[in-house]
Amino acid sequence: MVEDFHFGVRTSDVVEFTKGLDVTPIPLGPAIVAGFMNLRGQIVTAIDIRKQLKLPPIQITEHTISIFFRYEGALFSLLVDEVNDILELSDDDFEPPPSNLSAAAHEILVGVYKLPKKLLIILDPKKIVSSIFNQ
Repeated sequence: MVEDFHFGVRTSDVVEFTKGLDVTPIPLGPAIVAGFMNLRGQIVTAIDIRKQLKLPPIQITEHTISIFFRYEGALFSLLVDEVNDILELSDDDFEPPPSNLSAAAHEILVGVYKLPKKLLIILDPKKIVSSIFNQ
């Protein structure tokens, strides 16, 4: 969850997730980068997904969830409000992103799953990192 939106990432992209880690801000870093984290001795770049989605910046608390993933050998974290369920979904319920979305949205979205009472928007964390550092 990020604000009132239901987002997901493929479990194959996730290394782990945890909450309550401190984030040290980075002077002169990209605006979307909230800072660095220390995950068992490894320095991790923490990404404020809210900024990428044009939402108000995250308020980092002991309840903030960090979803860790690897990209080109480095460890990154997406900071989100909460993690709900781990779902096994059918390809029959999946649709690619609509063609009328902005190019920026197409850069980070994989598609959408139609669930009984909501839509689950699937993000590609590797594309998020790529869009930050390849600008």
